[in-house]
Amino acid sequence: MYVSAAPGAVLVSYCAQGQFRRNLRAAGWLTEKLPGPPGKREMTRARKPS
Repeated sequence: MYVSAAPGAVLVSYCAQGQFRRNLRAAGWLTEKLPGPPGKREMTRARKPS
């Protein structure tokens, strides 16, 4: 997915598991935690560097 994504692309997921974020970072994404919707504590946003 990283290779196919355009520079500056954004990926958002309800998954906030630590291993998921580490895998995204290992692939080259810049990650951050966001507050989740009602019923979820956190979610993840990842951005491909420009």
